[in-house]
Amino acid sequence: MRFQVFLSCLLLGFSVPGAADDSLSELVSAIQKEKGTRTASIGVCLVPLDGEPGDAFGYQIDQGLVPASTMKAITTATANEILGSDYRFKTELQTAGVLGEDGTLKGNVVIRGGGDPTLGDSQISRTFAVWQGALAKAGVKKVEGSVVGDASIFGTKLIPDSWQWNDIGNYYGAGACGLTFHQNQFFCSFRTSKVGGLAAFIGTDPKLPEVEFINEMRVGSSGSGDQGYIYGVPYGKVFYLRGSVPAGSSSFTIKGALPDPAFFCARAFTKHLNQGGLEVTGEPTTVRLMMVAGESLAARKVIHEQSSDSLKSLMVLTNHKSVNLRAECMHRAIGLKAKNKGTTLAASDAVTEHWAGKGIDMTGFYMADGCGLSRSNTVTAKQMALIHYHAAKGEDFAAFHDSLPVAGRSGTLKSIGGGTSAEGRVRAKSGTLDRVKTYAGYVNARSGKRYAFAVFINNYSGSSWDAKSKIVRIWTKMVAL
Repeated sequence: MRFQVFLSCLLLGFSVPGAADDSLSELVSAIQKEKGTRTASIGVCLVPLDGEPGDAFGYQIDQGLVPASTMKAITTATANEILGSDYRFKTELQTAGVLGEDGTLKGNVVIRGGGDPTLGDSQISRTFAVWQGALAKAGVKKVEGSVVGDASIFGTKLIPDSWQWNDIGNYYGAGACGLTFHQNQFFCSFRTSKVGGLAAFIGTDPKLPEVEFINEMRVGSSGSGDQGYIYGVPYGKVFYLRGSVPAGSSSFTIKGALPDPAFFCARAFTKHLNQGGLEVTGEPTTVRLMMVAGESLAARKVIHEQSSDSLKSLMVLTNHKSVNLRAECMHRAIGLKAKNKGTTLAASDAVTEHWAGKGIDMTGFYMADGCGLSRSNTVTAKQMALIHYHAAKGEDFAAFHDSLPVAGRSGTLKSIGGGTSAEGRVRAKSGTLDRVKTYAGYVNARSGKRYAFAVFINNYSGSSWDAKSKIVRIWTKMVAL
């Protein structure tokens, strides 16, 4: 009988389990044959934390699959080890020019971004007041020049090449700008009075006078939800508003991605200074725009530095709420630390090398971004589970572990596993794209054993609820191991 199980495992793509693990393999095999997953690709892998990497077992553990937002678990686990849980993003306020005895700066004020994804995410006026105070302390009373946004730390390429057109104009498709500000987002509001008619475009907050909006948004039925999309590109000047927003209220708001966060920050701070009594004579600009115009900055002097919260703190919201922007900024920061380049490619190379250095076979692993929005990402269930296995051996593991939501109780896992044996025993990052459901993290089995795991379902048919119910069945079996 054991030989028949061994042979069946080889033929079906399982790793060879022990007797206690046959039931999990049998369950996943049965789920593969069910309606909704018959033509899907499924990968499941577990590694006992008290065992060895070679103890990994599961179903189709070496099949490359789309991880969706479980990619954030890889990014945050890597950042936790390479950057450290105490890492903080730093932003500098600088002067570039000559300060006269009368307090006139003949030159520019530079906001040097350090990739902080939380800069100005709330209480913008308070942030600006601190910066203005720093200028006053440095003796600046007037600026005969411009406020310049410097986002060069991550380069000019804000988004990965493989992000989809229908994503990149929306808030969740906001790119990692070196001078990220206000979560790199803006709000579009519409009047929704007549079902089927054009949803009248009210405007944006903040205002974006440099952008032309072409409105094709319709009013959907009451309860139809937010089906509105913003189509635009980084540094773009024309954005299209398409899809539908629900009727039933006087207005409805959707969120978009700022086309040039560094310019927005420079312009907003310029306005704040002029209204606050510190005159700035020049128009706001950015280092990128100055380079295009063949201009350069004078030698700079740092007059103020501020830091973000610690990486340990930032990881919690990143994984609990699955915030793409935070993951992308962390990813780029990994590239800076390991490769001295704040690009997606450098960061992905650093991530791959880091885990390969721990003995994981990264063959077929492809990291197109840091957050999982790209469908070009490819990870095997075994690679994902082993990354979690090795992360659990790290000195700062608690910071990463605590950033993951708990089934039935918190974050994106609050609505899955509740009332089952998985509640409170599964701690994981979720991933969702069209027809993709993935989870990766840790499970505390009733036996007292602890496992790192990955469960991937790609290209399922039917409802998202049905796919999640199948995953809960797998979790329940894992808990019983």
